[in-house]
Formats: sequence, structure tokens, C-alpha cells
Amino acid sequence: MMKTQQLLLNPTPVQYLGKLPGGQDIFMKRDDLLGFSFGGNKCRIAVAFLEDMEQKGGDLMVSYGSPGSNLNRTVAALCKSRDIPCLLIVSADEGADEQTFNRQIAAGTGARQVLCGKADVASTVERVMEEARKRGYKPYYLYGDQYGMGNEAAAREAYRRAYREIRGWQQETGHHLTHIFHASGTGMTQGGLVVGKREAGGREEIIGISVARDEARGAAAVRRYAGDQGEDDGDIRFVADYRCGGYGLYDGDIERTIEEMMNSHGIALDPTYTGKAYAGMVKWLERYGMGTEQVMFIHTGGLPLYFDYLNRRRDP
Repeated sequence: MMKTQQLLLNPTPVQYLGKLPGGQDIFMKRDDLLGFSFGGNKCRIAVAFLEDMEQKGGDLMVSYGSPGSNLNRTVAALCKSRDIPCLLIVSADEGADEQTFNRQIAAGTGARQVLCGKADVASTVERVMEEARKRGYKPYYLYGDQYGMGNEAAAREAYRRAYREIRGWQQETGHHLTHIFHASGTGMTQGGLVVGKREAGGREEIIGISVARDEARGAAAVRRYAGDQGEDDGDIRFVADYRCGGYGLYDGDIERTIEEMMNSHGIALDPTYTGKAYAGMVKWLERYGMGTEQVMFIHTGGLPLYFDYLNRRRDP
């Protein structure tokens, strides 16, 4: 079977959604339409990791995530499409037996999956990397060392490039964004956006809506992926007021946001990332916005999580 030559369909389109309740014009950058493995920010990030692995001479990709990990799913699909061996380390602390759509897609690629507890991630990474070397591979762990440090430059490259797309869109259309919002988890996406903005001299306020971490821990992660040494210069905004109790948890407001987005625009959001972040953005703007802003929300994908959500709603 002939393999596709262009992995990602970028730049992704920007869609005008109208005005928010507070009067702000809202534009959505559709990174869910990147064209590979259901799209999303993890597609951009996985491609950046693959490029880095090839530059470093690696021949076995090693990834880590939860049973519902978008990154594991995308990395597995990307490696399969390029005939690259892939090993997925999967957190077994919660939902280890849950057959999420992401996990099923990853399993369909034939990628080997290794379960471990969150307390054992470092030792598991060290073990599988050593085993791979003994088998003659040059394994590449996308997070860096066994503690998840050291590969921040490769991770931020994806959204450093994406910011250039946003910059180009503004120049082409004449729009002047005041804010860029997105779901912020590990800090990879926001770190890349911040670096891109700094390099271009951008003036937008980039605001990450936390999906899990508190403000201190989340902002520190963004600074790390942005390559900051010590304190930031004030351009990192990580908002943790709308976490709804933690990762994967959601409430009626988030569910109503998901339903409204589907019914009004035919766009799928999920309760773990994009739905939570969009609902949080609206609340933030209602409280702090002036009503004259031009706002962009980056749809960072995660479509399989939307179908997991529908399945859960159907369960008695």
C-alpha cells in the first residue's frame, strides 16, 4: 500500500464562530483537522518527536501515557505508517482495564504495550530501554531521560511552528488577536506557543486553561518547555480555576458546552481537554474580558475521547 507523503494538512483552517456571551469575537484554529489519526496537537508533537528521533539515529520509539492517551495513540499510528517499531508504556494505576478508543486504536497498530504504576514509570522506562538496547535497537524515549527530562526542545518545536501559522493568518486576514486560549496539560503546547510568540514579537496573551495541574506546577511545566531558566518574564499565563476537581473530571457546565458546540457548529469537544478548556475560557472572559477582544481558541483535538464520553453517557 502506498504511504502518504504529507503527514499533516497544515496550516489548519481558522473558523469564525461568532460572538461569545461577553461580546468577544471567537475564532477557532482547527488543529483537530490535521488529517492524521484524528488530528489534534499530539499529531504535531508526534511528528516533531519523529523528526528528532531520526536526527539522533533512533530506530525504536518509546512513549508513555494513560490508557486514554492521545499521544500514545498518535505515536503508535505514526510509527506504524512509517514501519518504525513502537513501544507504549501505559499507566496502570487507574482504568488499566478500560478499553478506550485511543487504546484500541493503538493496539490495532501492533505496538507493544507495557503496563506500570505511576510510581514505577522511571524504573520501567529504564528497564525497557535497556532491554531494547540488548536486542540491538537504538531506543528513543520521547520525554527524554527516565524521569521525563531533557527533550523539551523537540517537544516545543511543534507549536513553535504552529504559532507561525497563527501569525501568518493574522497578517493575511488583517485580524489582530488579543488572546489565544487552549487546553494546557503537560505544558508542551503552551511552551511552544510562548517561544514562537517571543521570536516573532507577538503581542497576544497566550492563556493555557489547566485540565489538571495547579497554577504553580502547571506554570513551571510551561516554563520548562519554553526553555526558561528560572522565573518567566510575565508572558506565561496558566489558569487553574476551571479544573473541575482534576484530570478527567467534568460538570454540567462542561457537558452543556460540549452539547452546544456540537449542536451549533457540528464540532466535537471532549470533557477531558477541549470542552473543559473552552468552558473555562468563556468563564474567564466573562470575568476579565472587556467585550472587544478578538480571541482564538486552539482546538487541540482528542476526538476519540469524545466518543468515550458518549459511551459513558449511554451506560446505565
